Amino acid sequence: MNYPKLLRSRLYISHSSTVKKKYYKYLIYSFLFVSIGGLLTYILSPPHQNLYSFLASGSSFSEHDAQDSLIVNELNRRAFNGRLTDPKTTIEIADSALKLATKLGFLPGIAEAFRVSGVGFSYLENNSMAVKNYVEALRMFNMLMDDKNVARTYSNIGSLYKYNDPEKALNYYHKALKIAKIVTDEELIAGIYFNMALIYSRKSEYNKSLINFDRSYNIFRKLKDTISIVIYLQNTGHVFHRLNKIDSAKSRLNKAVRAAKDLRLYTTLSGCYLSLAYIYLEQDDFKMTEEMIFNGLKYSQKTHNPVLDNDFVRVTYELELKRKNYQKALKYLSLAYRTDSLLLNENLSSNIDINAQHYLQQQKIQEKELIITEQKYRVAKFRWIITLSILVLVLSAIAVLIVYLLREKRRKRMEIIIQNNITSLEQKALQAMMNPHFIFNVMNSIQHFINQADAKSANQVLSGFARLARKHLEICMNSTITVQEELIYLRLYLSLEKIRFCDKMEYEIYIGKNVDTEEILIPSMLIQPFLENAIWHGIMPKEEGGVIKLKFNLDETYLVVTILDDGIGISNSEKMTRAGHISRGMSLIRERVGLLNRLNKRHIFIDQQQTGDYGTEVLIKIPA
Repeated sequence: MNYPKLLRSRLYISHSSTVKKKYYKYLIYSFLFVSIGGLLTYILSPPHQNLYSFLASGSSFSEHDAQDSLIVNELNRRAFNGRLTDPKTTIEIADSALKLATKLGFLPGIAEAFRVSGVGFSYLENNSMAVKNYVEALRMFNMLMDDKNVARTYSNIGSLYKYNDPEKALNYYHKALKIAKIVTDEELIAGIYFNMALIYSRKSEYNKSLINFDRSYNIFRKLKDTISIVIYLQNTGHVFHRLNKIDSAKSRLNKAVRAAKDLRLYTTLSGCYLSLAYIYLEQDDFKMTEEMIFNGLKYSQKTHNPVLDNDFVRVTYELELKRKNYQKALKYLSLAYRTDSLLLNENLSSNIDINAQHYLQQQKIQEKELIITEQKYRVAKFRWIITLSILVLVLSAIAVLIVYLLREKRRKRMEIIIQNNITSLEQKALQAMMNPHFIFNVMNSIQHFINQADAKSANQVLSGFARLARKHLEICMNSTITVQEELIYLRLYLSLEKIRFCDKMEYEIYIGKNVDTEEILIPSMLIQPFLENAIWHGIMPKEEGGVIKLKFNLDETYLVVTILDDGIGISNSEKMTRAGHISRGMSLIRERVGLLNRLNKRHIFIDQQQTGDYGTEVLIKIPA
């Protein structure tokens, strides 16, 4: 059946209420079904142990042991924080933490001690021992289901490959990043972005490198991680050097040097001085190059890192070569070559050791995991049952809620469309009603001249009326027009009235300098009825005539239209008007403005008042 629109709207709302009740029933049924299913599963399943209870069985912690476990955590933290200052000490402290944690049977402390030891060995370029410790840490973190530290260890392993196999390193970083985002570990996410940036830098993909550096920096700054920010400055300084942005490179490296000295970050200091040495060498500033090498070696020797020492030997060779001190240059080149050969052989053997150790560790992992597979399966089964029950419950509730919200949204949208259509139709009907009223008054003007046998004036009015009627038809086709179009229309109207009333009526139009008449839009047919009212009810009753002033100004976000007349005033006009008479034009305007204000958030304001004993001021504020 073809119901009227408003009736269809009511039927739709009624139907929506029924649907709403129906979906509440579905929600209750889903909740009961899942809850009963989860409860039966729990009752029928055998009792399970929590993984941590299982791991701790046979080893109950006393209060003294708990205090010692805190000592283990503190040792691991100190060891990790010292990796940039003295990696050798990092390994020694981590070894102490490992011994104490093993004595206590404190598995998280043991796993972290292995990981930190791996970090220390990696800073000493001992990849064989690093990977051995990382694999052991990874095995234990997996057993503890500690996803956060599993991700950290993946990131550490990725760092081992960043110089020899960038693609493999990126693969490990991506694995770590995926887990880190799940557990929302911002510190780890920042570190992974940072390491990926280093990889892209080595691959000369500097734009990708800077993007990842900046991602990490935003998190470091949020976490107030001063040490990481210093390392960020060092590495981005190196990237800017590669991009030939020397001033930016120097600025960042010098900032890093100042901060690293306060924090005693010897590895970072050595790296900064090395980069600065190459920059000054490129600029042929041999004195500053020599100073950078001297400072860098001073800190490099504290790190016990042979690679860094050899880097300074190489830059010294390039310095002497540029100075044309060929004998010294040859000496340093020979030393660098011998060191490179030793490091190459060590790296080759390290690669072999990495593969061998990794294989052996994987074998051990498989053997040990066979022992605890059954226990882990029981724990996992219990956790999965609970998780799935909760998941089904949540998904059911979400599904019902989404369907309800979508239907509610659709219902409200339909109500808005229907209301807008009604309001739009009412507005057009008001405009159509205003047209006969306006034409009636203009025809009176023409009739006046015909009665006075003034053919010339009648012809002028008729010609002007033709132009005005054409313009009237144009602007009535649009709900909004520019101020410029409104001014053309108003000038035509006022000029016609001026012809009719001659010296009895004068008018002035003022447009403020800040009013862009071509850009500002206003509702059509809004101002003219007020001018007509001012002429007929203000000026015409006066014996000596008067002046109408029309002003357009911009006040912040409103166009302010002021209509001033020195007529008889509102109170005198009301006395002269027959009792009960209401201007149809004014009534339509106010109804129309009311409708427009219902449609728009920003309202049109109209204020009309007498300025004294005589005269009237109309103030119209229109959103611009």
